[in-house]
Amino acid sequence: MARPASKPALLLNGEELGEHIDFASELLAAGVDVVFCNIEELAIDIGPGGARIRETVSGRDLADFGLVQILAYPRPTATLLNTVADYLAANGVRAVNATGVGVPTRLFKYVRLANRGLSVPSTVYLPPRLPSDAYRDLALRLDLPFVLKTVTGGGRDSIVGNEEAFTEKLQGAGNARGFLAQEFVPPDGSYFLLVLGGYVSFALRHRSIDGGDLLESSGWAEAILVEPQSLDPVARATAVQAATSLDYDIAGVHLVRHWTTRQWCVVDVSPNPPIGSGGHVADKVSAYSAYLKGRLADPHQEDAESLLDPMRRLD
Repeated sequence: MARPASKPALLLNGEELGEHIDFASELLAAGVDVVFCNIEELAIDIGPGGARIRETVSGRDLADFGLVQILAYPRPTATLLNTVADYLAANGVRAVNATGVGVPTRLFKYVRLANRGLSVPSTVYLPPRLPSDAYRDLALRLDLPFVLKTVTGGGRDSIVGNEEAFTEKLQGAGNARGFLAQEFVPPDGSYFLLVLGGYVSFALRHRSIDGGDLLESSGWAEAILVEPQSLDPVARATAVQAATSLDYDIAGVHLVRHWTTRQWCVVDVSPNPPIGSGGHVADKVSAYSAYLKGRLADPHQEDAESLLDPMRRLD
């Protein structure tokens, strides 16, 4: 028997290959070690140490494979694929047929931000077919309460504090793409920052520090306008780095400062911030107008390469 390669290959959604023969054995005989995995057998976790994606067939991290090939695209493959591709790229794993598919979901954003070293609340991806003990596991890992949200960003985020509420939120949701369970960060300040062309041009602080602060639907009426230059430089740098990491020249960044660790956590980054709606419209439009004038006067000013070091742009 030929000697297997030093690292195995992961074949994602490749069940049909083994329909008529023991395909894994055939490849092993040829010196190639493979693992077959369905898209719903991926586990995705994001925590203080970064993002981790593993397949649950043999329990291996995707970073431990030499190659990952996508063989078919059943739901929710398209929803998750750019997330997987970004994780593989960050870990130097070759991906085959994994580019050009997918949308910038919340899950993708969190994995990308974690891959770039930014702090995001601990997050667990929940596949459409949930295990029966999902709530108990989440309560142990994330503590109570935790936030439940959709992968794609549609619908309202919910704070879950017991199993009954968890089950109620999932029942009848009809979401074939899965959900995200996210740590409820005890907030000491919740901010909306408008990043335009690599600068924090507008900032709001939400006065309330209850659960609504962590949800994207936090009310504008209760927010206080803040001078961007008066913000913690780390907060500004974090917002700029979050926008830059996602290649957004225009972004609305929601930051929360952890009550105990004092660390800035990125809750959301939107390429379509509510500039013309919500509160403080005049101030947002003023900042946006200044950005457009600058871009139109010099379209090449501060291109993508100059945004790679946000700390030097804070003065």
